[in-house]
This record gives sequence, C-alpha cells and structure tokens, in this order.
Amino acid sequence: MSRAEKAYRRLPGRQAGLFSYSRVWLGPDHLLLARTAFFSEEYKRFYFRDIQAVVTRRTERREILGVIFAFAAIFFGVLSVFTDSGWRSFLFVMTGTVLFALLVNWLRGPTCVCHLRTAVQIEELSPLKRFRATRKVIERLKPNIEKAQGPLAPELLRPKPPVVFAAAPSETAIQSVSQATPSTEISP
Repeated sequence: MSRAEKAYRRLPGRQAGLFSYSRVWLGPDHLLLARTAFFSEEYKRFYFRDIQAVVTRRTERREILGVIFAFAAIFFGVLSVFTDSGWRSFLFVMTGTVLFALLVNWLRGPTCVCHLRTAVQIEELSPLKRFRATRKVIERLKPNIEKAQGPLAPELLRPKPPVVFAAAPSETAIQSVSQATPSTEISP
C-alpha cells in the first residue's frame, strides 16, 4: 500500500452509472470528492476549516422506485400466470428478480440528497444517496471539522425567537387612514 493510499480513507456511499463513478474520501485535513466519467477524472477538495454546513434533505426516490418495482413484479407475475409453459419460467425469474430489487431498495432505507456548503460554493455530494451512509459520513466528519474550527457554541444551536418589528404610528399614517375610510352615511 502506497503512502497516498494510507492518507485517504474511503467513506460510505457511492454513485455508479453506466460510464461514471463517484466516491467520497477522507483525507488528513480535507474531504475529497472523486468523480470518474468515461476517461476523465475530477477531484474536489473541501478543507475542514472551510466547511460551513452539511445539509441533507429527504427525497422520495425510495418510494418511487418501490412503486415501479411493485408494478413490474405484478406485471411479470400476471403474465407468467396467463402465458404458455415456454415463457412461464422466464417470467417467474423476472418476477423474482424484481421482487428481490424491491426488497433491497426497502432494506437500504430512506433516500436523501446531501450538499456541502463552504464560503464560495454549495456542492452536492452525489455518492451520498441514503440516510444511513450520510449519517456515517457526518459522524466521521464532525470530529475533524471541530478539530479544525473548534467546537460549535451551544447558543448557536438553540432556535432563535421570531423577530417582530413594531413601529410607532406616525401622524401622516393616521391621517391617511382616516381619509381613506369610506363614509357610512346614506345620502339621498
């Protein structure tokens, strides 16, 4: 194992496409986002001293995939019942495969999108698509960020009360309101 490989530790989460791949790595003083597409590679470093926030938001990707897999399983299951014996075994295998994909999708847990914010950019961490992996990454990053920036003050974590602005009424405002009110008298 080379010295550079020892310096980086692979973090949970990955994104793989037909011709692309991305991963998140933990360096000694930074987070590294590595993306590979076709024959090119892109690396982005986020130093712990520069990270302002890691924001996660729940998505409905898990539910959408679940509905798609369920409809596909029903479709192949119904077809396997009403077809001749030549295609029946193939359709049973397809039904089982789609049901297995439905089970894996459900077991992997809720989906999310994760963004990392610095002073100059907001970058999506595309390998982090599930809450379980995202939580693990945040737990690994928190001590490193606190070491580089210091711990977060507890008063910053408390919710702030809403700000209500109350302005003193001025004479011009009172006059304009009295002039704008319609008369209730009925004239003959």
